[in-house]
Amino acid sequence: MAVFLDECREFSLTQSQYGCLRALEGYPGIDQIALGRLVGLDRSTAGMVIKTLSERGLIERVVNRRDKRRMRLKLSAAGKRLLIEIAPATARAQERVLRGLPRESRAVFLDVLKKFLAGHDALIDVDEVLASLPAPDREEP
Repeated sequence: MAVFLDECREFSLTQSQYGCLRALEGYPGIDQIALGRLVGLDRSTAGMVIKTLSERGLIERVVNRRDKRRMRLKLSAAGKRLLIEIAPATARAQERVLRGLPRESRAVFLDVLKKFLAGHDALIDVDEVLASLPAPDREEP
């Protein structure tokens, strides 16, 4: 976390906020519960992160026509720009984290880490999260 915050300081973005923005980039129109599940946040934390991102104008909340209680979320133009601008900093953060390993070992390390997490049932199954949503919530708002 410290490396990410150091490299991305100028953007005033936490890892949780960044994760939410990236998830919405890939899955526009999902609701708060699904977003929290995709990035591994509990409901309360997801709510705070979404509120902050919305207040900063980085995401938009859209009323779901089929269920007015469920807000659908999407990146705003500012959110899309921020993801483009922050990309070099996040790449530097990843490079710094992996720097302790020889380049040829990094892919193997990440594969072993993924297997380790899977063995502890700690991987997030995107298909499972999306399958739990009503079909209209997966569409672009």
